[in-house]
Order: sequence, then C-alpha cells, then structure tokens
Amino acid sequence: MMAKAWRILAAAALTAIGVAVLAAFGSRTNANDFIEYWSAGKLFVHGANPYSGPLILALEKSRGFTPDAPLIMLNPPWALPMVAPLGFLPPLAALVLWIVAGAGCILASLVLLEVPPKNRTLAFLFAPVLGCFAMEQSSPFLLLGFSLFLRFNRSRPFLAGASLTLMAIKPHLFMVFWVILLADCIYRWRFTILAGLASSLACVSALVTLAHPHVWQDYFALLHESTLDQNAYPTLPSLLRAVINVKLAWIATIPLCLAIAWGIAYYWRRRSGWDWRREGMLVMLVAVLTSPYCWIADEVVLLPSVASALASSPRRFSMEILTAINFAGVVGICVTIRSLAWLPLALFLWYLYATQKGINIHSNKNDPEPDAQGIATLG
Repeated sequence: MMAKAWRILAAAALTAIGVAVLAAFGSRTNANDFIEYWSAGKLFVHGANPYSGPLILALEKSRGFTPDAPLIMLNPPWALPMVAPLGFLPPLAALVLWIVAGAGCILASLVLLEVPPKNRTLAFLFAPVLGCFAMEQSSPFLLLGFSLFLRFNRSRPFLAGASLTLMAIKPHLFMVFWVILLADCIYRWRFTILAGLASSLACVSALVTLAHPHVWQDYFALLHESTLDQNAYPTLPSLLRAVINVKLAWIATIPLCLAIAWGIAYYWRRRSGWDWRREGMLVMLVAVLTSPYCWIADEVVLLPSVASALASSPRRFSMEILTAINFAGVVGICVTIRSLAWLPLALFLWYLYATQKGINIHSNKNDPEPDAQGIATLG
C-alpha cells in the first residue's frame, strides 16, 4: 500500500513538472502575475527595494513587459521569503520552480485533506485551480495554509497557527475567518493557535527586516500611493459599488461588514461544538464571497469546502450541478477572467444545496450524519 502511494505521488510530481516545463517554454514570462513575484524576489535578494515601482518596471521591461505601469507585488513583507528563491534564478527557471511549487502546494493540500488518490487528478480540474496556473498566482500557498490549519488545529494548535502565516500572504481575503478565529480563541480561552501565528509572523518579519531594514517603510509608502480602491474587480462587492456609485470605494465593504456580523452570530450559535473542519467550510465560502478584492485564483481556498460537501452530500445531482458550474468557470477563464464575479456566489449556493439534508444516500444506519462527517469523509 505504501509503495503504491509513493508511485501515485511520484507520477503526480512528474506530471506537475512536465506541465510546468511545457508552460514555461510556452510562456513569454511577462504576461501574468509571475513577473511581479520574480521582480520582487530579484530586488529583495540583491538588497534593493522590492516595492519600488521604477526598479520593478525596469526589470519587467527587460523581460519584454509592454505596459507603462509596473506590476508590483502588494503582499506584506512577510511574504517576501516566498518569492526570494525566484530572485536567484533566471526568469525561465524561476517560472518552472514557481509552477512546480504551486502544483506541490495543491497536491500536499489534497493529501492533508485526505482526498482519495483517485480523485486528486479531478481536483486539478477545479476552475480556481486552473485559474492559479493561468494567472501564475501565489494562491496555492493560501490553500496549503488553510489545509494545514484544518488538519492540525486540534492535535497541534501551535503548528496550525504557524501555518496561518501562509494565509496571511493575502490577509484581506479572510477577514471573516480572522474574526471568528479570534472569537473562538477568546471563548475557549485557548490562545495556542494565536501564539503560533504571532510567533511565525514575528520570526519571518524579523528575518525580512534584518535583510532589508527599510522594508516596512517601503511597503507602507507603496500602500499610500496605491490606487487599488479605484480599480474594478471580478467580485460581487465590486459590482455592488459599480451599480450604486463607482466613486465610493467604501460601498464595496458593505457585504464584508455584514458577513462579519453574520460570522459572529453563526459562531455564537455553534460555539459549544465548533469544529473548523465542519463549520469552517461555510465560513470560508462567505469570506471569499464578500471580499472586495479577490480573483478566481484566490478562490482555490474553496477546494476543501467543495470537496467536503461533495463527499458527504445527501442530495441528488450535486456532482452534475458542480460539474456544470465548474465547466462555466473554465470557459470564463478562457474568455476573460474578469467575467467570473458570479463564481463564488454559484459555489456558495451549490454548497447550501449540497449540504442540505435530504434523502440520506448512506444505507448504513450507523454511519454519521452527512453534515457531521465534514471533511473526514474525504478519506
């Protein structure tokens, strides 16, 4: 059995490497988000400002980048170790490493979530997973962090907290999650998870600051000059803002504020038996759905929610409906990624349908109820 598992992992790794090489040689390495990660990593390892627009644009222009405005990595400084290895490599080799690392994060997440090996290939066809590779985004690291947290939040809470550093690469995506996590730690009077997160962030931040003493000053200067609040994103909050008044950026935060209020109430009703591997699935769906700034690649963190609902769904046609939604999402990626604001809502509504109790498909009366199995059914 162990030998068979290793053969499966080896085959998957070789496949991922093959895809990465083909993608790298077929790419100009200047069209997607990878170029901003490579540029930031290159500047960081050489002691320059990784958030400097002119320096980044010069590097990107050297790789054939045509726009006049640079693509700048907006992640906090504690994300710089993620891109630092890219700075030691030429663009082509760095792109291969980046794609292989992303595929490895996704595969490791599937193992942590105990998805059966026969279903892991299908997971790579999930539209947000394909979006990660299409955009060459860092989102697989978010998925790995969430998967580690789900796996270890009870058995090894400090490690689970430290793993949330990966989710902190894009902290704005998980505001509902952060609020509920804080509420849960306070209610249970258990702060090991928060200690793990704080310790990890402190260590990484200290190392980054030692390497680049002015990195935080440079980062906050970038945020001050940023025009993110003026841009349109493929999200429902952004659409709401466009409908009401596109000039009022705060309108896009209304759904998030409502979601946080819902999250607190949702947690409070279930606080005594709260289980992140069960209730956390819906929390993540709501967090992504109401995030003002989100792309399809970031929605890869919904893979555990979708997988757990599909594994324990008592409803007919759950798989067929999900397949249709996913197919439409893949078509959207091929046409234009900006057309996919509907996808988080579709996945949210599908999740509610799939997890609603109906005719129990389990013939064994001793089996746990579908909504109580949660992600454990994936194994």
